[in-house]
Amino acid sequence: MNELILSIIREQQSAGIPDLFERDLQLGDIQKPARGNLVRVIVGVRRCGKTYRLYQEMKRVIEAGYPERNLLYFNFEDERLKPYSKNLLDAVLEGFYTLNPNAREEGAFFFFDEIQEVPEWGTFLRRVVDTQKATIYVSGSSSKMLSGEVASAFRGRGLSRELFPMSFSEFLRFQGVQIPSPSPSPLTAMSGSSENENSVESRANARHKGRLDAFTVEERAQLLHWLPRYLERGGFIAVQSLETPDAVELLQSYANRTVNSDVIERYDVRSPSVALRFVSRCLASSGRELSINKIRNDFESRGVRTSRVTLTSLFGYYQEAYLIFAVNEFSRAIADNSRSTPKVYAIDQGMLSAFSKASTREEGQRLETAVFLKLRRTRRLVRDGNISRLLLRENGHRHEVDFIVGDALSGEAYQLIQACWSLTDEKIQRREVSALQAAMRKYHLEQGTIVTYAQRSVITVPEGTIRVEPAWSWLLD
Repeated sequence: MNELILSIIREQQSAGIPDLFERDLQLGDIQKPARGNLVRVIVGVRRCGKTYRLYQEMKRVIEAGYPERNLLYFNFEDERLKPYSKNLLDAVLEGFYTLNPNAREEGAFFFFDEIQEVPEWGTFLRRVVDTQKATIYVSGSSSKMLSGEVASAFRGRGLSRELFPMSFSEFLRFQGVQIPSPSPSPLTAMSGSSENENSVESRANARHKGRLDAFTVEERAQLLHWLPRYLERGGFIAVQSLETPDAVELLQSYANRTVNSDVIERYDVRSPSVALRFVSRCLASSGRELSINKIRNDFESRGVRTSRVTLTSLFGYYQEAYLIFAVNEFSRAIADNSRSTPKVYAIDQGMLSAFSKASTREEGQRLETAVFLKLRRTRRLVRDGNISRLLLRENGHRHEVDFIVGDALSGEAYQLIQACWSLTDEKIQRREVSALQAAMRKYHLEQGTIVTYAQRSVITVPEGTIRVEPAWSWLLD
């Protein structure tokens, strides 16, 4: 085992840091190696780019002047390491110090990839934090690493960050499309200068204020050109250069591999076929209500035997593995046993496309999924009830708002958002607007938002203002 570990470390050092597409996820200032440093934890679905985000941070460390020999990257998913031995983690540490003895005194940077695969990883890291002159970065594919496991292992000594497939802004940058920053420059903001309306700073100011002249004609054309591809293909980097059939196959393999590794193997699921069938239904249902009872009955009618308890457990495992997110009704979002049917959202709208029926047109579902993911990404590590759906009745009418951002514990709402492909149908516009009006009245808010595919307008209502925003600008970070 020791020789194998030394070989793996040498392989990584020899390979160096690969070329990479830099992601927007910030991990904070680089900490000088020392005992007691905060552990930086990156969590997210498999294949979303966690490994390359670690490489990106390794590059930052080297550019900051630290010697490359004092960096250790180790991937615990390497099949040669299985089954994991009891002393694997200590052996990795000792192997590194054997090859780089000066790192003990100079200080080391440890980058541990998918460390949650190894038993008692939390206890090991806590000991390293307390005893080694080091700065530690770890990645994992389980949402348990966000709070429970990290909190118990480090008692406040870890900072977690979530990584998702590419946002629309990252997607555009990956495609080589350059969009000016949406924020005004500090100099402009301080001076209050009236720069030329065609300048970058002027347009950035306009975009920051939501004005129609925020983008040039060329920018709007570029954004509208790339939006359909983003909504269909999604944000996983590896699928961007593939033809559609190959992209679908690869996304399906991502989901199936995640289920096999993070659900079936980790939880010793007795019905692998049910787990794979059910995740297909969940991902294809992105942007819709998901009734476990209805799916169970459908499975039974097709000869697939399962139980509500099994499907409920699988549903929780999929969420831990970042394959799906459940959005509950606002008033019941923090209840342990809510009886309301949640809406489900896939980790990426490309997953929805990959698992949908070939004949299905799901533009609205893909747009709604992208809107949810933007909210989820920008809210960062949301707690239960921070992003919910809203169902309410008023004067005999039932209203639904797709997303209410607020605090379910206190019952306060801060933001109301509808996702609707088009408002050209008067009946649809009336439905979306009246739901926002009812919610604005209930929560004493003066503004609501409707994100559409390409429409932009301002609707004045007695309660305040409803802004209709095109997705090509609203989705930008």
